[in-house]
Amino acid sequence: MAITTRDVITQDFVRDTVEEIVEEELIYRQAFREIDASGIESNSYTFYIEKNDMGRPSIVGENEEAPRHGAQSPEEFTVQFDKFMGELVITMEAMEDGLMEMKAREVENLARAMAEELNEEAYDAITTAVGANAYTDVSGDNNNTLSFDDVIQGVKRLRKGPSDVDDTFEPDLMIVDVDGYTDLLTDDNFNRATDAGDEVVRSGEIQGEVAGVPFVVDTTQDISDSGHGAFLIDTSRFGYELTRTSMTTREYEEPERQAEVVQAYCRKAWTAIFENAVVEVDG
Repeated sequence: MAITTRDVITQDFVRDTVEEIVEEELIYRQAFREIDASGIESNSYTFYIEKNDMGRPSIVGENEEAPRHGAQSPEEFTVQFDKFMGELVITMEAMEDGLMEMKAREVENLARAMAEELNEEAYDAITTAVGANAYTDVSGDNNNTLSFDDVIQGVKRLRKGPSDVDDTFEPDLMIVDVDGYTDLLTDDNFNRATDAGDEVVRSGEIQGEVAGVPFVVDTTQDISDSGHGAFLIDTSRFGYELTRTSMTTREYEEPERQAEVVQAYCRKAWTAIFENAVVEVDG
């Protein structure tokens, strides 16, 4: 949102700028479905997850009881919300000297810092899920080069699922780090399978599809120990981003400092429900 020295930084400008940037730069947050928890009047949210085998048809003998949906107690776990907050100070001198354009950039920087923090929290939730699941923790050949074959291996692993679990998953998002993406750009199989080509990449934007899976490039994190990696995720089942307090902005004066303070804050949580619904591809 452009602003000139003739303008003033209004509450609407601050709110719109923060909301626009935070909601545009999703990246890892795209892996999570959203839950609006603004009306629960609590700092925690409890999930009740039915076991995977509940209600599944099976062969029964004469006079035997059929399996009943809901016959067992669902798994229960609770997540806690965290508050994320940042602020900047607009001095009296800046307001009087017409330095609003510079301060507008600081508002944008505050919004980007918030977006980065929220994305890092989502990234941490994904890596925690990967580490908790021995089957889907790592795929690929671990040779410090991410290849099209590595990606296909990860897609196969996610779709097939572990042998001791009935559920299989359908990846609908791949997040690849910068080193992994540059590896793929030199892979002829990858270039034939996608129309990404050598276009300029903007972090978090859908770049195309590979093996039928839309992919985005992230410039903020290294995926896998090698830094040449990707996550494949079934976003319809993987997990949730819960919002207790949506992104909010507030302005107030500090007369003793002869300044105006701009704050941005929200309360959120991220959690994986089906940890099997993500696989890390390590190039």
